[in-house]
Amino acid sequence: MATEQSRETLQWLNSQVLVGFTDQNGLPWHHLASMQGEESTVYPGPIPPGDVLRRIFDWKAETRRVFVDSPTGPVPVEGTQAVVHGMTGDVFNIVKDTYVIHQYDEWLVKNVARILNDGNLHIGSAGLLRRGAGAFVTVELPDNITSRSGVALRPRILAATSHDSKSATVYKVITTIVVCDNTLDRGLHESTDGVRNPTVRTRHTEKSALRLENARETLDLLVSSGTDMVDFVDGLADITVSEPQWEKIVADLVPIPENSLPRVHARLVNKRDRLNDMWQKDPRCAPWKGSALGAFQVFSTFAHHVAGPDDQRFERNMSRAISGKGMQEDRDVVDAIGKVTQR
Repeated sequence: MATEQSRETLQWLNSQVLVGFTDQNGLPWHHLASMQGEESTVYPGPIPPGDVLRRIFDWKAETRRVFVDSPTGPVPVEGTQAVVHGMTGDVFNIVKDTYVIHQYDEWLVKNVARILNDGNLHIGSAGLLRRGAGAFVTVELPDNITSRSGVALRPRILAATSHDSKSATVYKVITTIVVCDNTLDRGLHESTDGVRNPTVRTRHTEKSALRLENARETLDLLVSSGTDMVDFVDGLADITVSEPQWEKIVADLVPIPENSLPRVHARLVNKRDRLNDMWQKDPRCAPWKGSALGAFQVFSTFAHHVAGPDDQRFERNMSRAISGKGMQEDRDVVDAIGKVTQR
């Protein structure tokens, strides 16, 4: 079992994050039987949409007026409003009065059903982040897709939004490498000549009504994205990476500047050592050692499971997927591999 931790406490993760398809993918790293309540948060198959609505999206965000103290008493701040948890009163954000709340039940469950024109959603995960200030749902195919190189992949549509302005409402196609739970954006392997990752992004404004037909056209890629990612993964598996080439990839992606401070130098050396160890021994990477896929897996797995503070791991990985930062990081790795292998 992995040992990552999250800024969301283990108790929170074991009550406010639902995980499906555990018969195929195993239990999530944070699962603790002792912290499960009367109902388990893990499901052997898909999570029923009704459970998501009943168990974690059973409340609404609300707006409240904002006041400041003055010698004569509280004075309203015109043009602003507070976004709060409708049940607890926790304040998520202070925003302009033109801000429109995207309620989780409507935008992350009901709208996804409308987009897919499917009343029987195969929900793979759903959860609250930052004490309810953010939320996500993933919808996926019921079966994994296995590439020719032996990598199990699972295409997903990720829907996410927030009440604290951390993100707009986003619907996008991603693919998870099942063996390590690394997430790939579909646009990763595409050229940068105007082709964009299929994403629908809607801001919290008065004009934020979702254009369902446009969203369907953009996201009608759940099956095709799996095929594309299989081709991408197998393409990497077909590229040989020698030990000298691997060392050059590491040196390019983890440069150690001359005259760097001792603590910086030591940190970068430690990172290189960890990457080399994963290249040689990590079961999530080593089976593909000697190929571009193995090199890619090392850096992707490091980003998902090693880099950064342990207590921010869960939120960090979800934020990387929502924002597209993870796609750019992975694209940098692919570019470095291509430079060294001349592909």
